[in-house]
Amino acid sequence: MPGRGTPPAPDSPHHALAELLTRQLVAETEAARPLSETSVALGAVRLATSTDGSGPRPQVDAAAVEAYWQNVRLPSPPTEREALLVYGLIYQVHDDHRRNEVEPEQICHHVRQAGLEPILLRTAAPLTPAELLTVRYARSHGHPAWRYCLVPMDDAQLVRAVHTDRAATAEHVEAALTLAAAMPGTPETVISQLQARLRLTG
Repeated sequence: MPGRGTPPAPDSPHHALAELLTRQLVAETEAARPLSETSVALGAVRLATSTDGSGPRPQVDAAAVEAYWQNVRLPSPPTEREALLVYGLIYQVHDDHRRNEVEPEQICHHVRQAGLEPILLRTAAPLTPAELLTVRYARSHGHPAWRYCLVPMDDAQLVRAVHTDRAATAEHVEAALTLAAAMPGTPETVISQLQARLRLTG
């Protein structure tokens, strides 16, 4: 059994991993077979991320995952990010339980209790500017929807957070500048100040 820590990189490229999961989903759907660990993990990921963060967290348990797949006639292929999350989630649950096979509820329990953020950050999945900043500010700004559902904070809130964070790195300032430039009505002074900070920290 592998030791704890960062999961090894998949042997195949990310898109090949996504294609493999797609073939498995189709086969299980057509044969009405019990859900595999990968299908359970993908269902749990999709349920968890099905919210915009404005309401209660989605229900993620074995029954909800099974109902999700029963209601999906033609499952959409997993994205590369979903494939990486599925791979990392299964690896982590196997590692936690010191077993090579786990129950559907054990996978769902991990999503409910630990959230998806730790899994995402251990993958090679790129982060958007908003996600990069949310990683830094979610806890201090009381935004649990990121940890559990990968819902980033509001762009304007993130720009304000960087604006008042004198310890923000060049990477954070650049991300805030990207968000500010795309936000309608952003005061020119805010953009100018971020540009000046970027020159100083870059």
